[in-house]
Amino acid sequence: MKKSILAIFSLLAIWSIHASEPAVVYGTWERGAKIKDSEVKLYRVELGRLDEVASSKVTDNYCFGFAFEPQGSGFYVIGSGYPTSAQGKYAFYFKPGDRLNIAVNDSSYVLTGHNTAENIALTKWHNEVSLMEYKAVYPTFRSGYVNGQSSTYVDFFPLLPEYEKKAPDFQSNTGNAQFEAIFKQWRRLDLIRYAYTFILTPRKIQPNKPDFIDFYTKMDVFKWTSSADLLQYPFGIQTLQNVLTVQNMLDGISGTDNTKRNIEKINNDTVKGEFVVNLAEKLRTYTDLEQFNKEYGKYILTLSQKRRINDLTAKLTQGDQGSNTLDFSGTDVTGKKVSLSDFKGKVVVVDVWATWCGPCRKEIPALKTLEKEYHNKDVVFLSVSLDEIKDKQKWIDFVKQEALTGVQIFGGNGLASDVAKLYNIKGIPRFMVFAKSGKIVTDNAPRPTNPSLKNMIEEQLKK
Repeated sequence: MKKSILAIFSLLAIWSIHASEPAVVYGTWERGAKIKDSEVKLYRVELGRLDEVASSKVTDNYCFGFAFEPQGSGFYVIGSGYPTSAQGKYAFYFKPGDRLNIAVNDSSYVLTGHNTAENIALTKWHNEVSLMEYKAVYPTFRSGYVNGQSSTYVDFFPLLPEYEKKAPDFQSNTGNAQFEAIFKQWRRLDLIRYAYTFILTPRKIQPNKPDFIDFYTKMDVFKWTSSADLLQYPFGIQTLQNVLTVQNMLDGISGTDNTKRNIEKINNDTVKGEFVVNLAEKLRTYTDLEQFNKEYGKYILTLSQKRRINDLTAKLTQGDQGSNTLDFSGTDVTGKKVSLSDFKGKVVVVDVWATWCGPCRKEIPALKTLEKEYHNKDVVFLSVSLDEIKDKQKWIDFVKQEALTGVQIFGGNGLASDVAKLYNIKGIPRFMVFAKSGKIVTDNAPRPTNPSLKNMIEEQLKK
């Protein structure tokens, strides 16, 4: 403990030579009953998403810390795991010179020592809505996390009107008028995120349209997006996408490109642009981006948005196409070793996934449809599970229970697996396409629910 404290103060001493009023975070991170997190990251909330600022290794006695210079006043997130996942992520507000002392445990966190009024208020609110967070954000059981799997709309929906009444009148009294104005909108966004995340995660029982309450059916996206407030929220753009997805579902619209319809529902021009950039960043080929720009480029307005589109264009025009394949192996349900190189001479579509990953499981029906369509053709669908080694039997049971097709192999060991290291995989699901020659077509392909993946396969079959 003393060594960690000395390290933080040494860092501050060095920092003081170059900058004034750094913010400092110091605490313990004891998350995970069996496999503790080894690294904690600090993210700045930037345009409705997380932008990594720094990382800190967790010491043997569970300590971590950051010293950084905030860009004015604003929200930051501290957490572990994938940056796109809300699990294990906690939001705080920093001004130059602020201090945060925190102790993270398996299911939440507590403040320790001296902390600012803003972060005390955020923590008080976090504790107030923790039940909603557990039920929405932690839907499946994993070591060290609260098990929200048993929750369904029957017990979740009654929470929403209850918290809708609490959010506007929640007392914080920080004395910071700027923070209080943002914090009021923040609380509403929390409820919206949890509500729509809940609907889009696998549950034992899913609600039918008549089961949805006013919180969903009376959501007015155009009014909600009249300002750019949600861009100050950690998962603002993702939350907006979730809201629009559920609205389309309730309107009976599915299986088609709803991009234009969704954009027209957004009121604020800056938010429209961020929404469009977010969609563009999911494209995997320059041809797709070029077509996308023709249809939706007019919504790209700010310098930041234009810069990111330019960066994406440069990436897709250069890309990794034609690079040599980095081979990896795994075992099938019988224990037989299977390697990517076994399928040279065929187009290979690789799906990197895990049984606990909700978005991965959501792609299974579309993946099965593709596999059926290309049966007896020169295409192999190779699914690689990143479930932990201790969960191998769970994976085997899932493969059999869900009658998964294609070639199913166990990579194991999560993001420390060979395939994750070789292809720098930081989040799943991840799809990759390899040419008959064994060369990489793309190591970050569209998902099966996106028609672009089928187009990519067709192009490779012609070669």
